[in-house]
Amino acid sequence: MELRGGANREQAFAVASSGAACAADAAEDLVASGGAARGAEEVLALRLCALTGEFYRANAESFSQTRQSPWQGWVRLLEVVGLAAKQKPLRVLDLACGNLRFERYLADALPGRMLSGWAVDNCDPLVEAGERNESDALSRMSFQNLDAIERLFAGCLREALEAPDASCDLAVSFGFMHHVPLERWRVGLLRALIAKVRPGGFVAVSFWRFLNSDKLARKAKETTIRARAELGIPELPPNDYLLGWQDTQGLYRYCHHFDEPEIERLLAMVADSADLVSRFEADGKTGNLNEYVVLRVK
Repeated sequence: MELRGGANREQAFAVASSGAACAADAAEDLVASGGAARGAEEVLALRLCALTGEFYRANAESFSQTRQSPWQGWVRLLEVVGLAAKQKPLRVLDLACGNLRFERYLADALPGRMLSGWAVDNCDPLVEAGERNESDALSRMSFQNLDAIERLFAGCLREALEAPDASCDLAVSFGFMHHVPLERWRVGLLRALIAKVRPGGFVAVSFWRFLNSDKLARKAKETTIRARAELGIPELPPNDYLLGWQDTQGLYRYCHHFDEPEIERLLAMVADSADLVSRFEADGKTGNLNEYVVLRVK
């Protein structure tokens, strides 16, 4: 896989690019200097994203080790979009690719089919953990180091992605939407993915619904209370939580649980450019911890 450097970080994004320990100070500096932050909710959103970035940098190896098997929903996805029945080359954009396991899944599920495109993430250690298992089938994939949150904050994610507009057959983002605070940023992410797909191509996104599990819900609430007290974080918006990882102390990631009305609103906001093809639940022991949305680009 070809490694490519990402774009420069704007000064205004000091909140998210700084370490978690100094995120609060950076947020205050941003507001005081008359930067681009739009109010307290955006400052808080950036601080939560800083925590998440620090979390993945610190836990890349252990996190990758637990993220090796394909998700159950990916099998259903290939059935929905009919990829398994086609033989022509497949060009893919994977935003927040992590350790590249979706790319490895495609290579295994579609043997002999030429796979190319872009895998995008800003956590090099996590990507590198996946590259240890790299196969020849992934040699035509290019990696773009890009902080999607930074670009959503700046309002230019679409322009920052190296994939040309209308160039991909499939654009996906799995296990990432729940790390994106603010509804307007989530809409921006969906619109950026849609813009990169040719008419008739597909966009697929997963929405984590961890409150569907009593165990995960209880743990999320307990961890959030502890993390807010430890870090001095104000009350979070509805369905926003801070989760930890195994027995690691002092590192937290921001996660959002999506309810049905939220997903409905997001779909309505992009209905002018993509049609809903399928919605289904999958993954986890209960088979309902992720909700998948599959869109066909107009």
